[in-house]
Amino acid sequence: MSEGSRPSLTTALSAADFRDYYWLKTDLVTFCRAEGLPTAGRKAELVERVAAYLHDGTVLPPAPAPRGPADPMPDVLTPETIIGRGWTCGARLRAFFVAEVGPSFRFNRALIDAIKGGAGRTLGEALAIWTASEADPDRPIEASLEFNQHQRAFAKAHPGAGRAEMMAAWQRKRASRRSDWT
Repeated sequence: MSEGSRPSLTTALSAADFRDYYWLKTDLVTFCRAEGLPTAGRKAELVERVAAYLHDGTVLPPAPAPRGPADPMPDVLTPETIIGRGWTCGARLRAFFVAEVGPSFRFNRALIDAIKGGAGRTLGEALAIWTASEADPDRPIEASLEFNQHQRAFAKAHPGAGRAEMMAAWQRKRASRRSDWT
């Protein structure tokens, strides 16, 4: 393996080396399928599953699905709509928020948490949570969203740089070991 190039994700890779590189979720799913491991779950769950398997052959099962049926979502969503138990951030909620905010809308962790744990709140309250979190330039970025963290750090360190420069830096970074990231 040459300097600055990521190894292949195979069973020959140690768990420690695996954890020292960035992997796309598609890389993890492909590995899991090839090894007969469960492919369900968030990226963080797949990382733990692959690391355990590479460490000692342990097969970690997917996290259990939430219990109980979700409350039905009304046909028409308004800011006064009460968030139901078990709602997920899918296409219908995205359409509501895009209509309220505009095409630049993206779900963020604050809004996802407000929906998942917000039974009894209104969509208007959830929108206020999203707006406040988007207004905070230093809002926390989830640990698993390493590209987003890179974007923010790169923009702060290189204020005049464009997207092409940021992407080139990201490609170099993800091809190298995490322990070499600065």
